[in-house]
Amino acid sequence: MKKVIAMPKKLLHSSFNQRIEFQSVSFAANDLTGDTVEKPVSLFKCWCAPQRRTMSQQFQLTGLGLDDTLTVAIRHNDKVQEATLAKYRNETYEVVSISPDDTNNYMAYDYVVIRKKKGAGKRG
Repeated sequence: MKKVIAMPKKLLHSSFNQRIEFQSVSFAANDLTGDTVEKPVSLFKCWCAPQRRTMSQQFQLTGLGLDDTLTVAIRHNDKVQEATLAKYRNETYEVVSISPDDTNNYMAYDYVVIRKKKGAGKRG
């Protein structure tokens, strides 16, 4: 009997066809009002591969309240752990969750779940 070894999903280089910028938030005082305001700070930009979901996955995410999210894959980058925002397709998204692959494999990918940011400062 042959032993089957599960291989990690390999993504084609051509799949990484969208730019994404990961950001963190710093707080600064507004000079006119003295109020504290959020200011996005760029951490890094990279190419990402948007991930398609099966109908089964979409139904599961609907039950969890995550049906309005997107999943993108990026080449592994430790800095993504610091990200709270992502600028993708000229919109600002909140980082919902990160599934890092820190195996030190040259084909390591991080999967990042993002949700379109609602409210004021959306285009930040």
